[in-house]
Amino acid sequence: MTHIILGHCCKDASCVSVCPQNCIHPLPGSPGFDSAETLHIDPRSCIDCTACVEVCPAAAIKPAAAVTAEEQRFIARNADYFDGTPDFHPPLLNPLSELPLGTPSAPPRVAIIGSGPSAMYALRELLKRSGSARVTLFEQYDHVGGLLHRGVSRDHPEIREMIALYDKPLDDDRVELILDTAIGAELSLAQVRNAFDAVVLACGASQPRRIGSGDPYPHGVYQAVDLLVADNTGSARFAAHRFGPRCVIIGAGNVALDAVRYLARRNLRVPLRDRVTELIVLSRSPVERASFTPAAFYELQDTAGVDLRADNAGAITADRLRDPVLREILALHTADALDHDPRREPDGDMRVVLSFDRNVTGIEETVDGTPRVVTASGRDFTADTVICAAGFTTEKFDDLPVGPDGRVPNDRGRVLSLETGEPLDGLYVVGWAKRGATGGVGDNRRCAAETIQQLAIDLTPVLSARALLHRA
Repeated sequence: MTHIILGHCCKDASCVSVCPQNCIHPLPGSPGFDSAETLHIDPRSCIDCTACVEVCPAAAIKPAAAVTAEEQRFIARNADYFDGTPDFHPPLLNPLSELPLGTPSAPPRVAIIGSGPSAMYALRELLKRSGSARVTLFEQYDHVGGLLHRGVSRDHPEIREMIALYDKPLDDDRVELILDTAIGAELSLAQVRNAFDAVVLACGASQPRRIGSGDPYPHGVYQAVDLLVADNTGSARFAAHRFGPRCVIIGAGNVALDAVRYLARRNLRVPLRDRVTELIVLSRSPVERASFTPAAFYELQDTAGVDLRADNAGAITADRLRDPVLREILALHTADALDHDPRREPDGDMRVVLSFDRNVTGIEETVDGTPRVVTASGRDFTADTVICAAGFTTEKFDDLPVGPDGRVPNDRGRVLSLETGEPLDGLYVVGWAKRGATGGVGDNRRCAAETIQQLAIDLTPVLSARALLHRA
């Protein structure tokens, strides 16, 4: 019986290098890896050696015979990925050489700003390449982990437990951790750059993307990430808040669906009068380019207390039948997202309508003080509460360059000047700040390796010169 990869695969890809059959795909660096939601195991080649299970940091691999009823669908998803491909996969080629960094007489001094997943992978990469490196992590909060600690929904305990990957590198004598220190406040970016040979920005993209003009949002508008952080950290910030009965979520990525499940769980513990009875999820993309992952959609389907429906999804055509998730979306009962029923009873399931191809242009305040979501098509959505889940940008501090797309401009991790396009000496970037708010925890592994390779290329001549001076 083959092993399979489940929907919460993090794409760390540690499993790929230990597989003796090379039957886990797509391979890092190959076409399709960056856009793949998960990795897959070829059931024709898997020999059940369990090597992949032992190294998976997200506990996302198990024998097909041991899956739950909800996980059965992933057996077919793994097999379907290899449909029409050869059942023999050539052995992996040796990876590109990793440039070592520094010597005992010229140890590199590197600062990492942030302590989220991208920082952790950058730290591991630095320690692997250099026995003499001295690395200092600066974290603005009193704990490490970034959004892995604060923002990953409690619906995903396997991903949250990946924080254990921090234990070994943070216990290393070569590493110093400085908490409660925000760069741009307690220390300037210039001060940090002057004190270290290189600075790696792992500050993430945690600033919610602005919707509409720069005017303040009306009362009743919240950020999905704030709800999830409060839920994950046990904060009472929203404990007594009344979100309903009608709520609109702007955005339809995984964060938006996490917010839907949060409200569904909340409905089970609050008084009837405080429940959300109708929830509209506005997706800017059409249904065939939905932003949420298949795993997130399946989790929403399986959530108790949810009556899931679709709006503006179109009809089933021959080309759409090939995508199992698309088939399931199109098979949902349809509902007009504008069809508000004020008489809907609060003791029933929360009606959740996925409304596609809705380009939101702003949020206004109605005459009675409630928010109204305005779209480019002229279809407006009024609600008691609006929750924004429209993506993230990198928050600018000091002279950190941030482009109009919300990313730090870079060339394979080297930070570039916005004015000249030239690299800024000694400044590097990893994670969402580097590539935008896309990809899961494990995507940071390859991202960090690319950045640290550039850092090693740049620092090697500097450190070599320093070593010669030391011997002179």
